[in-house]
Amino acid sequence: MSLKEMIHKKEYKADKISAAITALPFVILAISVIYITSQNPYFLTLSNISSILLQTSSLAVMSIGMTFVLIGGGIDLSIPPVMATAAILGVMYMGHGGNSLAAFLLMVGIGILCGLINGFAIAYLNMIPFVVTFSMQMITFGFCMWITNSSGVTGMHTSFQQTVLFDIGGFPLPIFFMVLLMIAAGLFLKKSYMGRWLYLAGANIKMAEVSGIPAKRTIFVTYLISGAMAGIAGVILSARMNSASATFGEDTIVMDIVGAAVVGGASTNGGVGTAYGAVFGAIFITIISNFTNMLHLSYNTNLVIKGVLIIVFVALDMVKQGRRETK
Repeated sequence: MSLKEMIHKKEYKADKISAAITALPFVILAISVIYITSQNPYFLTLSNISSILLQTSSLAVMSIGMTFVLIGGGIDLSIPPVMATAAILGVMYMGHGGNSLAAFLLMVGIGILCGLINGFAIAYLNMIPFVVTFSMQMITFGFCMWITNSSGVTGMHTSFQQTVLFDIGGFPLPIFFMVLLMIAAGLFLKKSYMGRWLYLAGANIKMAEVSGIPAKRTIFVTYLISGAMAGIAGVILSARMNSASATFGEDTIVMDIVGAAVVGGASTNGGVGTAYGAVFGAIFITIISNFTNMLHLSYNTNLVIKGVLIIVFVALDMVKQGRRETK
């Protein structure tokens, strides 16, 4: 066998392995759906699909934000408590007579503010993303516990909830919002200069800077986007629950967000990921949770399964990345 044939054979094998890794979450999802449907024939009805997508919407929005950060080579552990902070302050504002539009802007604004702090510290002060966002996680979660006295907050305007959950053809508005954000984020990543800069900066920030790409500004923007997504998720989740609570920001939720992004194809090494994959990953995580509930598994067992899946998909991503580099 000639050297050229050996190289071609090796590349073909690598492509097959990459394809198999890419297909794995679809296979697991299909098996889960088949099993759940066999146990519950109403699972694939329009109303139940709408319910699952509504349940997925806040996770999907946060996962899109996390995907931006992961593509840039970072991590944002603060998304859940930032989302909780936004939701709590927004609901408290409405409870004290504030109008619905201002409450919406307040929630999104709080998310952007937290993202601005994270992004500035990481991009311009060269601080470690894990340390910065973990600190923000502790600050915002502690703030939530303090301001709510560890209890739920009510007082949301009925008009706010009705507007956010407005039904269009059997599907609540957050589902359409999730899809629109997915499309907008996908176009931004694929078509805009900054989107292309982000992939290059995430793959090799030093090389990107040498090439004249404003890498620091690009990384900074990813945390602004992540913060904004957390604020929007706070709007959706508080409307769904008709309240807000510090439990919105529990640290286990970040595992679902990271899991959704990784299952959707984002790499923990940076430079890889899509908004479409993030939404698929969120649907995957939601259905896996339904699957474990149907098996009557405990909450702790559910966490173990999700944790194992994340490790498996991160490991497979490492294999996939290694195959790509050797081609």
